[in-house]
Amino acid sequence: MPDIILHHYEASPFAELARVALGMKKLRWRSVIIPNMMPKPDLVELTGGYARTPVLQIDAEIYCDTAAILGALEAFQPNPSFYPAPLGSLHRMIAGWTGSGQFAAHVGAAMRNVPPDILGPGFAADRKRRFVGFDFDMMPVVAPHLETQVIAAADWLEDVLSDGRSFIGGDLPGHGDLGLYMNLWFLSALPFAQAFAESVFSRAKLLAWFNRIRDIGHGDVVNSTSEEAIAIAAAAAPVDLAGPVEAGQSVGQMVMIRTEQSGDEPVSGKLLRCGTGGITIRRESGRAGQVNVHFPRIGQIVLPG
Repeated sequence: MPDIILHHYEASPFAELARVALGMKKLRWRSVIIPNMMPKPDLVELTGGYARTPVLQIDAEIYCDTAAILGALEAFQPNPSFYPAPLGSLHRMIAGWTGSGQFAAHVGAAMRNVPPDILGPGFAADRKRRFVGFDFDMMPVVAPHLETQVIAAADWLEDVLSDGRSFIGGDLPGHGDLGLYMNLWFLSALPFAQAFAESVFSRAKLLAWFNRIRDIGHGDVVNSTSEEAIAIAAAAAPVDLAGPVEAGQSVGQMVMIRTEQSGDEPVSGKLLRCGTGGITIRRESGRAGQVNVHFPRIGQIVLPG
């Protein structure tokens, strides 16, 4: 049975999305806690440079970004699906919206009144360098606008749920629900945003929906270490892939993958596939051996290596 490993830290909204996704699939998985800012030497040993949170590992397959993570979990265990009818792939589109502008809005609203010393030394500088547009010094200035974006989204969600459905697509939760949930989870988790969070959660149907997602849980969690994760990758062989690739590309060519609006180092390797279904490169790790590193197609820039 392959080892499923999530590299994450507790306070990350995207990590919470992945944890509940693992809970939806009722999977047993290893939890590796990583630093919340750079350096992250054991994580980048596996990814080759990508350092955002979370990263999923299945033996020697490394999945960066929750879009790639949920795709991997869907393939590993198709039922229950993250993309139930009638929304299907619309769940992906909704999750994409929640992970971009709405993510920034919820983070800004949640962190409006966070005392600077709470973040710890270097945290604000790390985020400013690695996440384009994130500047914690500006949070008090932009937070009133960001709160209006959170309120609008909350009203839309309340309206969607007003017909009595349990989740945004009906009786079953999906990827879109998880994307909406992660932002509200982060808002609810920070005591400095309590008054604003209470105003958002005053919507009865939104609150009931939120509790249904939360009650899914995180599956069967086993604590593990980054050293164990690297050893698991080293003992496994990556899956053989050979395309398809986009026009102008060839299987085996050296490429660099850079995440949009990210200050992290690009990831270099041999291109195995690149298309709507995602990007996969093969790279050599000094400690983990050969690994396949997977990315979603949307949000990633492919450059000649």
